[in-house]
Amino acid sequence: MKASVQLRLLFFAVIFLFVRQFAFAQGAATGDLHVSVKDPKGGGVTNATVTVRDVAKGLERAGSSDGQGGYSVRQLAPGTYSVTVDAPGFAKVEAAGVAITVGEMAELPITVRVAGGKEVIEVISQAELVETARSSTTDTIGQRRIDNLPINGRNYINFTLTDSQVLRDNAPNTGAAPTSGLNMSGQRGRSNLVNVDGADATDNSINGVRSTVSQEAVQEFQIITNSYAAEYGRASGGVVNIVTRSGANDFHGDVFGYLRNRNFQAVNPFSTTSNPAYTRVQGGVAFGGPIKKDKTYYYFAYETTRRHETGFSSIGQDCLAANSQTCFGLIPFAPAGNVLLTADQIGFLTNPAVQATEAASPAYKAEVDQYVFLAGASSGQAINGQWPAAFTGGAQIVGFPTTCPPPGNCFVPASYQSLASQQGNFPVFEGTSVYSLRLDHNVNSSNRLTLRVNASPSTVTGIEVSGQDQPFGQNSYSRTSQQTYRDVAGVVQDTWTIGNNKVNEARFQYARRGLSYFYNTATPGGSDPAVNIPGFAYFGREPYSYIKRTEERYQFTDNFSWSLGRHDLKFGGDFNFLPIKATFTVNYGGVYDVGGIPESESFQSAQFPWAVPGSGLWSWVAGRLHSGSWQSERFIPQHPAGSFLAG
Repeated sequence: MKASVQLRLLFFAVIFLFVRQFAFAQGAATGDLHVSVKDPKGGGVTNATVTVRDVAKGLERAGSSDGQGGYSVRQLAPGTYSVTVDAPGFAKVEAAGVAITVGEMAELPITVRVAGGKEVIEVISQAELVETARSSTTDTIGQRRIDNLPINGRNYINFTLTDSQVLRDNAPNTGAAPTSGLNMSGQRGRSNLVNVDGADATDNSINGVRSTVSQEAVQEFQIITNSYAAEYGRASGGVVNIVTRSGANDFHGDVFGYLRNRNFQAVNPFSTTSNPAYTRVQGGVAFGGPIKKDKTYYYFAYETTRRHETGFSSIGQDCLAANSQTCFGLIPFAPAGNVLLTADQIGFLTNPAVQATEAASPAYKAEVDQYVFLAGASSGQAINGQWPAAFTGGAQIVGFPTTCPPPGNCFVPASYQSLASQQGNFPVFEGTSVYSLRLDHNVNSSNRLTLRVNASPSTVTGIEVSGQDQPFGQNSYSRTSQQTYRDVAGVVQDTWTIGNNKVNEARFQYARRGLSYFYNTATPGGSDPAVNIPGFAYFGREPYSYIKRTEERYQFTDNFSWSLGRHDLKFGGDFNFLPIKATFTVNYGGVYDVGGIPESESFQSAQFPWAVPGSGLWSWVAGRLHSGSWQSERFIPQHPAGSFLAG
């Protein structure tokens, strides 16, 4: 009869495996314990009774014997246990403080002695548990480290960096496509698997990490860097296995708050202002306890982040400096009516040979005057959106179809963005909240139910990215973006112990992430085409906007563990259904890169008689950037460093 029951269980498990479209299941957030019981001479004690008790929750499990003095207890929830060994003819032994961590395969050796009467031997201190059956490389970040180690921003995933085999991912930031931030085993940050309580916490659209729970709600997590078991699928890098805290028979709560403020902290060394705005507040509450002692428990955690920072921009810093004589690399040139010219242009105009040629040739002087007019008009238009006052009296030059009456806004549409409007620092704001609630219910000594729900709304503005290889500090406020996401997840799990040697773990998760990543709408120019001036300025619309997507996850998982003598079997299935709705609009409106023109390519032809021979200061740009289209021809001076100096 016993063999028949086992065969039926095996049959149904195999059928379930194939119906689920077999794939190795993701490991549960549990650990295993193997107790070796030996007599004083080192022989195995085969008739002992081994009982493992969860001290905080009052749940007991019995060990399964392999017939040679080994006793296995599979899929224990991480926590602190007491182990009792009772064998006929030997003194009863109780080992207290046996800590089981997530993913652990611990070996606990216990030696019993012949009883001289009714006695109980308590083992209070013990050597660290050893793991002899593991082939993978792992590390566990325990609750002590999580509670006591300092961390910037309370992003607890970064505790994995305490493992020497994990490095920070320094790949360029691409806005709405962040990675896990971790390089494991030489793989990129998108190659990792992150799960919480055995359920995937991955944003599959980009293989990033969804917002999960507060750091206060994390009990511990395991890092598997390589050689992990087949059950941890869908990862070529590493696995981060997170376990959340649960309530216990004793009530416990925390109220916390962290404040960083400009008034009592050092200024960012890269700051371009002496007193930048900086306020970061993180606070919250976490508490848990029993609803019914030894039966039902709860744990609730809430955390919020509110910050106001200064986004640093180096655009136009020479204009803002005290006693500055230059602006965007341009220098006032009084002889031409106090217009702004480059140093090379001024060097050409003040060259004695050029001045001598002007005095000797009225025609040459007329060309030079047109040169000065166009250079000064273009620089004024580029910086301020209008020609200098000296040139707004109805003058006309070759190549322009009309004059420029006051106030000099020639051919400038309403969407035109001057360089002066891009300069200066800008504000960065964030509002993020994380809520989580976990319920644990002991149906009986053989069955435990767990329910966890978490939600996280967040909005961040003033985001800079480097997707177009622009360095931070050269983005204008119009080039920043705003990200909003709403993460929701719910996980229900049933752990069913069948006899002493079989455990079935069934889990269902529903998760949803709604994310929008928009270009900056708080300042004019955020919806205009992107303009890239390498090494100088990046303004207009962020090319990676607009992105709007919703990803859902329906995940069904079942793991079955079976101890057969000295052999431990584990198999299961994992099914994920991920409906995704997304709108991706890349480079909407166009991206325009403006670079330098060598001197040899300066325009010197009969079509452009005003081009000064040998000056090397001119490039021709066909039109002005306006709503993603090219409009009207315009001649523009070339900045020596490749700056775009006109509309």
